Amino acid sequence: MFPATARRPGVRLASLQNPQWMVNAMAQVTKITVRIPDQKALNQILSTAHLHTECGSPRRDSDGTFIVTLYGTQDEAKKIAALGYSHELDDSFGEALKQAQAQVSKTDRFQGGKIKPEGLGVKR
Repeated sequence: MFPATARRPGVRLASLQNPQWMVNAMAQVTKITVRIPDQKALNQILSTAHLHTECGSPRRDSDGTFIVTLYGTQDEAKKIAALGYSHELDDSFGEALKQAQAQVSKTDRFQGGKIKPEGLGVKR
């Protein structure tokens, strides 16, 4: 999903000059919501496909099943669907990410390090 230059040691994603590859990659993200009975099922899912998990603990439904949100490509989502667990696939989620990325400012508010960030991290 990331270009080869992003995986080289010493190259930070934020320092890449052309972030268009990231926008294109985000557009291919599928959101997968799957309901599973236990940890064993989660291990099966995570070993079947290359996915990213949502931050935080899975929610628990009233019937005791866990609701897990995962993110991956459409091909990886199909692997999860083939396992037979109750699931929902949101193929348009990547487009929502792409639209949100368009709202992100392109200016350097810290002017290349000349201005220090302020806020909760300020020590007095």
